[in-house]
Amino acid sequence: MLKAKQLSYAYSELAPALENISFTIDKSQMLGIIGPNGGGKSTLLKLIVGLLPMQTGTLEFNEKPLSQTALAYIPQSQELNDSLPMRVSDFLELIPKKASRSLDECLDRVGILDKKNDLMRELSGGQRQRALLARALRCSPEILILDEPTTGLDGQGQDQLMQLLKSLQHEEKTTIVVVDHNLGQVLKHADKVLCLNKSHHWHESKELLTKNIIEDIYHCEFEHIRLHEAGATFDDHHHECQHDHSHEHDGEGKKDA
Repeated sequence: MLKAKQLSYAYSELAPALENISFTIDKSQMLGIIGPNGGGKSTLLKLIVGLLPMQTGTLEFNEKPLSQTALAYIPQSQELNDSLPMRVSDFLELIPKKASRSLDECLDRVGILDKKNDLMRELSGGQRQRALLARALRCSPEILILDEPTTGLDGQGQDQLMQLLKSLQHEEKTTIVVVDHNLGQVLKHADKVLCLNKSHHWHESKELLTKNIIEDIYHCEFEHIRLHEAGATFDDHHHECQHDHSHEHDGEGKKDA
């Protein structure tokens, strides 16, 4: 189980990025994280993988610190110098730790073994994401963290990539945490969903997250969601959210949604 308890992080005293985030996800499940831009999604991932120092709260996996866990992180964007003649095989050798799986095995696992000697700059968007995933698999991660992996892919490419992640989850017992702006893909493939906007609205399973609630989360301040958590129906209190939230956040929500 991956467990986060009361995580908070601020880049400055006047700019809290995350406030009291708590969640759990069982081993070999997929957690989908959604929310508007600036809501702290990438900050949360960086805390999980150790790229940002812990300020408040705890993170553990199977009751041990994450520092003792095999993690693989695929960030939102990979700044590759396309002017360099780097082959796919060269790229897969760029791993921070000793590989436990062979290059060919990992390329075959993600379906691009035939691209082994191709240049990275010649790959399509979907093939490049698979190369990133293959490199991550070389260290046999217990937890795989991905920040918006479907960005730039068409609908078919998005679905194929998410299906590949699901196969890793089930066949290799990998715990997966994925941030994605594509709500449909998250609801289709994730086991649990975390809706994040500095604070959070947590659902134990994706089946509890309806389209109306998603719209409410994106268009309203998160404190208004507590009305619904307290037992009120969406229809009972949606008019309060419409009138009470600020125009600034309403505009952002509509743009991001």
